[in-house]
Amino acid sequence: MKPSFLQAVLALLILASANTAQAIVFASTGDPSFNTTAPTGALEGSGWQYLGNWNGFVGTQISQNQFITASHVGGSVGGSFTASNGQTFTTLAVAQTNDLAIWTVSGTLPTHAPVYSGSSEGSLDMVVFGRGIGRGAEFRSPTATDADNLRGWEWGGSGALRWGTNRFEFADSGYVNGSTPIGSILAAGFSRNGGANEATVASGDSGGSTFVRVGGVWQLAGIIYGVQSSFRTTPTGSTVNAAIFDMGALYGSNGTLVAADAAGDIESLFIASRLGAADNQAWILSQVPEPAHHAMVSAAVIGVAAWLRRQARR
Repeated sequence: MKPSFLQAVLALLILASANTAQAIVFASTGDPSFNTTAPTGALEGSGWQYLGNWNGFVGTQISQNQFITASHVGGSVGGSFTASNGQTFTTLAVAQTNDLAIWTVSGTLPTHAPVYSGSSEGSLDMVVFGRGIGRGAEFRSPTATDADNLRGWEWGGSGALRWGTNRFEFADSGYVNGSTPIGSILAAGFSRNGGANEATVASGDSGGSTFVRVGGVWQLAGIIYGVQSSFRTTPTGSTVNAAIFDMGALYGSNGTLVAADAAGDIESLFIASRLGAADNQAWILSQVPEPAHHAMVSAAVIGVAAWLRRQARR
């Protein structure tokens, strides 16, 4: 994916809907039971322990009595948040900026995540968590020139809270989706060659979290906003929501060719609000009374609109 192509393909991005069907989409398998328990081994402690349930979406605990999620998933004061230990809390207040929402709850949450404040997301291991729709039928392009015309998989299936891995490729600031300001974002592609745990997001994953590993410590780096998913195989064909690892020879929902067929894959992207960006850091620090871990100290100068290249992934 070339940087100059980013803004064009982001036009295909759609918000995850209010569906509460559950699963993340994997390149390696459509098994609905895959990665439905906490990561182990090298990925142990990578964020699962901080995740709660907010109206069927992920809310990530970031202080003794606060969790963060995407604004567009909604909710109201007086609602119930189920914390990572299964305990239920009542929401007392909410603060919002762009597509981020920090909710304050009654009582003391069992644990809370450190928040990343750096600018090196693209060079760090990443784990993504969500509760969205999973993988359905194969999605193929009848006009593709390559022998294998598989382009990805339609959305479908159901499951539970799941995790996958990926790596951020790009960062941008001041992103606006239509007329909706989103602010600083991170973007990650969906590769067919990314390994067994390679994942993207789907409907219902909004508010999910992405963690990066810094010096052996997993820190919250992003909150899932949306994903490129609305495609056709012909200009006038039916629009299908799908997880796509190669957008070559596919059309958007408006009938416009997304990208010409090419020898290499042109990956679809999922987007997360970038918590390490200076504007989001300042806002989080103004809302969270006792920031978790050393990662929440005042951020150094962060290069916004810098393109983060994928390193050592494939």
